[in-house]
Amino acid sequence: MQFREVLMKSVSAVVLVGLVASAVPAVAQNSNPEAAKALGEIKGEIRFSWWGGQVRNDKTDRILQLFESENPGVKVARENADFAPHWERLTIQAAGNNQPCTIQMQSRWLATFAKPAILRPLDDLVASGALDVTGIPEAVLNASRGADGNLYMIPSGVFYFSLLYNQQMAEKGAAEGVPALQAPYSWNQYADYVRAMKPILGEGVSATHNMGREPDSFVTWVQSQGDKLFEGSTVAFKRETAINWFNYWETLRKDGLTESPEEMGTENSVMVEESNLANLRGFITNRPPNQLGSVQKTVDTLNPGATIDITPYPTGEDGTVGMDIGANGIAIGANCAADLLPASVAWINFFTQDPRAAQIYQSDNGVVAIDALAEAQATNPETQKTQVRMIEIYRQEGPKAKPVFWPAGGYQALTDVLNRSYDAVAFEQMSPEEAADQLIAELNEQLAAAARK
Repeated sequence: MQFREVLMKSVSAVVLVGLVASAVPAVAQNSNPEAAKALGEIKGEIRFSWWGGQVRNDKTDRILQLFESENPGVKVARENADFAPHWERLTIQAAGNNQPCTIQMQSRWLATFAKPAILRPLDDLVASGALDVTGIPEAVLNASRGADGNLYMIPSGVFYFSLLYNQQMAEKGAAEGVPALQAPYSWNQYADYVRAMKPILGEGVSATHNMGREPDSFVTWVQSQGDKLFEGSTVAFKRETAINWFNYWETLRKDGLTESPEEMGTENSVMVEESNLANLRGFITNRPPNQLGSVQKTVDTLNPGATIDITPYPTGEDGTVGMDIGANGIAIGANCAADLLPASVAWINFFTQDPRAAQIYQSDNGVVAIDALAEAQATNPETQKTQVRMIEIYRQEGPKAKPVFWPAGGYQALTDVLNRSYDAVAFEQMSPEEAADQLIAELNEQLAAAARK
């Protein structure tokens, strides 16, 4: 069963049924099952690698401290990085057989690393009960399998993509006769809206971030046009779909509704503190909704009183939804020594199953995969309002999503080639037609090369 099918079943389970479960009390529980004792003593120093900014790093460290305090024979070496460097580092580590024992993994990258020489298949640990997957929908678990059918990741969160916007700017627009967007809305309605908002926002404020080079936005566009992104390891979207994408953003850019070509490439890669959204230089952008908390915290410091909110991506003109969702989790390096396996398993169980860990993390990297823990967060008064909002939008939009099956190398290839192709258009080095041809040809070339490895 493909990722699209299994993850959509999980959304139904998590969003429509499970999230009405009773809240889980944040009290000490034995998150390591009895069956895990057969693996041996929990001791030694293991490494854990993950990606994220300072807020996520702090949360992760708090959970690790709690884990270490309850397992005094264990020390966890922290290896954190930003998103892209995380995968670059893992690629280098895998080439040298130097992977950490525990590795944060994502469905978009799983096919690249889901090989027994890089990641340890986990089926035997799940079958024995050593790895506790209680409460994780079977569909989400099965979506963490590689092409060989082996389970390579224990999912911890389900992520999605949307737009972030400045609520006060939207309210100002509404007060001056530009009604706020109400989902669902189409791409053309989005363009009309930001065009109407531009005079109200004033000089120096971009009505929208230029998303022409953003892979998450492009994926949503492709699927909202009724196309598939990939068929196996081959591009499946039409040439016309890519041409229309480039023309859409070029029209908005040339009409002065976006930032300049020089700025667009760095806007979503800079620190939140330097971003247009945080500094009131931008109205709408496409940062992931799990960053809402860190963005709002920064805005509270830089511009007290400003509020950032979430809105779903536009749909196709016929209402077709293009939303993509995926899963994050933890894998075990194939090179992890046998005497460190008990500690590695205990850490995964603690991170995914302990309600205290879940409440500390607050769905920071995707809505927590276990339905009861998600409900506990949504109803706990101590949960940040931004995280509750993220869960709300997930409940609302998740059942409509169309998860992409990402082939090996697919996400990185799309990111690289889309960046270069749209940059060439924005800097007037290529026409949209030429850029679409380049995008498709180079994507297919990179996907074929990745499939041969």
